[in-house]
Order: sequence, then C-alpha cells, then structure tokens
Amino acid sequence: MIFILPLVFGAVGVAVGAVAGAFTAHAVGEKDRQAAKHHREVANELTDKYANLEKKYHEFADETKKQISDFTRQNVLSEIEKDCLRLAVRLQQNLISLMWEIDREPTADALNRFQTAVEQTNQLLYELKEELIIVPDDYYARLLEAIAATIAIKKIKTKKRLTTKNIGSKIILSVDLGRTSTKACVSREPSGVAFIPAHVKQISIEQIRGGVFEAKAIDPLMALWLEYEGSGYAVGQLGSDLGANLGHGQSKVEDALVKVLGSAGYFKLKDEIAVVLSLPFLSLEQHEEEKEQLISLVTGPHVMNFRGEALSLHITKVWVMPDGYGSLLWSEAQPNKGTALPDFTKILVGIVDIGYQTIDMIMVDNFRFVRYASKSEEFGMSNFYEMVAAEIEGADSQSLALISTANKPKGERFYRPKGASKSTNLDDFLPNLIEMYSREICSRILAWLPERVTDVIITGGGGEFFWEDVQRLLRAARVNAYLAAPSRQANVLGQYIYGEAQLRKNIHL
Repeated sequence: MIFILPLVFGAVGVAVGAVAGAFTAHAVGEKDRQAAKHHREVANELTDKYANLEKKYHEFADETKKQISDFTRQNVLSEIEKDCLRLAVRLQQNLISLMWEIDREPTADALNRFQTAVEQTNQLLYELKEELIIVPDDYYARLLEAIAATIAIKKIKTKKRLTTKNIGSKIILSVDLGRTSTKACVSREPSGVAFIPAHVKQISIEQIRGGVFEAKAIDPLMALWLEYEGSGYAVGQLGSDLGANLGHGQSKVEDALVKVLGSAGYFKLKDEIAVVLSLPFLSLEQHEEEKEQLISLVTGPHVMNFRGEALSLHITKVWVMPDGYGSLLWSEAQPNKGTALPDFTKILVGIVDIGYQTIDMIMVDNFRFVRYASKSEEFGMSNFYEMVAAEIEGADSQSLALISTANKPKGERFYRPKGASKSTNLDDFLPNLIEMYSREICSRILAWLPERVTDVIITGGGGEFFWEDVQRLLRAARVNAYLAAPSRQANVLGQYIYGEAQLRKNIHL
C-alpha cells in the first residue's frame, strides 16, 4: 500500500494545480474576482493539506522500513540462537558418549577429550546465558589416579610377583592399623602377613634396659619392645601382659608410629622404605585431617632400639588409603579369580570392611573411590565382644583370650576369665548372638547401599566371622556378596599392591 500512495499523491497534486489554474483564468473577469480569490484560498488550503499528507507518508514509510529491518535482524538472531542450541545439544551428546567410553575403558586420552568437551560446551552455554556443566575440582585428578591404578593392577595380574629389585630396590611396608591386631607385610604373599596384637604400653627406659625382656629366645610376636626418642614401648602380647588395652574409641593415628616402627623391626627393615597405611572414612574432613597427621608423623628418618638392636630407618614415602579399599585391589589382582567374581574395574561396587571398632562402607565406581557415598560407622566387632562378655561373669570384652576363643571352631569355644573356677562354653549362646548381630550388620549395609548397587565385597575379621549369615541375608535382598580371601589379610595385601603400583609409576616401568 505504501508503494501506491506516491502515485495517488502525484495525481492529487496535478489535479489541484489544474483546478488552481482554471480558477485563476476564470477570475480574469472583474466581477468574478472575489470568486477567484475564494477559489485560490481553497486551492492553497488543498496544497497545504497535500504537503502535510506527503510528510506523514514519508514518516510512515521510514518507520515501516525500520520495523522491517528490526524484524529481519531479530529473525536472523533467532536462527543463530537455534544453531547455537543445536551445537550445544551435539556437544552434550558428545559428553555422554565420552563418559560411556571412560566407563568402558578409562584412559587419559578419553579424560582429556572429556575435559575439552566440557570447556567447549560451557563456553557456548555461557553465551546463551544457560546454566553451566559443573565438574568437581578434584574429579580429573582422582580419575587420573584411578586410571593409573587400574593400569597398574592389570599389569600386575599378568605378571609374576614383583621383587624388591623390580621396583627400584625400594622396600614397601604395608600396615593395617587394626584394633585387635596390626597386620603387616612386605610382599603379596598371604602367608607372609604378620599379626601383631594391637596393644601398646609405654614403659620406662629402665625396664627396657634392665634386661627384664629376653631379646633372642622368645618369638618377637610374644615379646616385642622398642626404645624410641627416650621412651620405651611394649607392643603386642607383651603390651597386653603389662596392662595395655586395645585403645577402643581412640583415633588410629594414636600409637600409629610405634606400630609402624614395631612392624619394621619385626621384618628387620632398615635404610629407605615406603609405607602404606589406611584410615576409616568417618567423614571427609576427619579423614583428610588424620591423613595429613599420619603422613607427617611417619615420614622421615627414625632411629630406634628394637629388642636390643639398633635400627635406622628412613621412610621416604607414605600413602594413606580408606579402610577397606585394599581388599578391592587384592580381589581384583588375583590372576585366577575365574568367572565367579565380576570385573570390579568396570562396575559400581560396595566394599564393607567389618573391623573391631568400625564398619567401613566405601563406594567404588569403575575403580574410582566415591567419597560422597562412602562412610565409616562406630559399630564393629567390639560391640559384639561386649555382648559376649556380658554373658560371662567377670569377662573382659577386650581380652585377647576371649576374642581368640570366640573365633575358634564350634566345639572348641571354652573360656575361663581370670579368677573364675570353671570355663564357659560359648557355644551355649554364641550362635544366637551371631544371628542377631548379623541382622544388625545387614540392616546397616542395606540402609547405606544405593539401590543401583548389586555387588558387595565383604572383608575384614568381622566379615569372615559373620560371613555365613551376612551372605544369606544379603542374598535375600538381591545383593551379590563376595568374601575377600583371605579376609583378614586382604586389606593389608591390597595396600601393598597399591604401593607397588605407585613405585612402578614413579620409576616409569
């Protein structure tokens, strides 16, 4: 319509001019002069109206052109936004594809591509003013560490046992700071694991140097003592005989250095060594704080007198893992595990370590430790032994004799507390207590276990003790349970494997 208007206005202009001319010619006569004047005024008025109408037309035309231009530009921007959204969707699909690839076969290359894809997608989402993809700060570092551990485990599975020469002549001491016993080893051989009772008693230097304790004639596990930085310590059975308890309720950091040094002395280690330890995961803050304390405490040079012999150690590296994680490494590293066990490096699995003081429940997803889904609870074998002791007059729940008797086969469970005139047959009440306690353990496991997890590794001394009932109860809940074997040694052996993997990585084998 705006393109027809100029023609109309032109015709109107010609007509107005013609009328004005006719009126002027007609007004030549004197008597029509007044009429001509009137008609001239009318013509002028029409001319003014025409000029105003033409001006408004041009204003309308300019506004219309601007609107058309704005609409065109908006349409173009809308198409660009659509293209950007399509690209964002393709990038997110690429992220999902990379995540599946990382789950199937974790590699550093796949992780790098995933990180790049996240950055590109976030840049585009930022431009679109959409929410960004948030990846935890430590995700990439933890995944790279898990990838390195996975690669190392697969290499170990295909090779014979490593010797100290294979790992740069660095000896690894693995120590599981258990509450009833300190488990320690310097190889991956289950038969080489030493069980040192966890009692530690600080004694005077006079007792150490007074010749009261035999240095050579007695088994070290029965008479283990040492002198360190001006203090004497009786460890294990000797510590128990001198009145030490198991330290129930204390942090595992307490007496940890004495237990590590005692283990090193037992294996006659000297010079440079690396140490692998573990701690419960009561909370992220507590675990990280105690981890730093433990590393600071154990790392460095140490000079001691072990059972009358001077020893010098230099602990150059200390690794600290969550309690129970070593059992997963040990289970996965078995070369002849067959088809009975799944590939734990590629599934979501729960590890339940039933210890003396805590029950440690940690989650591992494709061999990556899932911190937010892991926890330890102050509920372990100590509670069970308290129930057993309550059935026997004069019994001490922390007595090594009572604990040993409860773990004997049926028919051999006779226990006599100090001062008692007769022994008690634990078989009279132990089966009922085991059944009741197993149900409590399973209720805690199932309350913690995410519904998408169907596989659980049971480990620790308590895991072996309650295995028969726990397996049956978990099977009823459609949970596949596997007992780490040997259960009591699995965690410390897995810690040793972790130390091997770390040293192999450091020397680029």
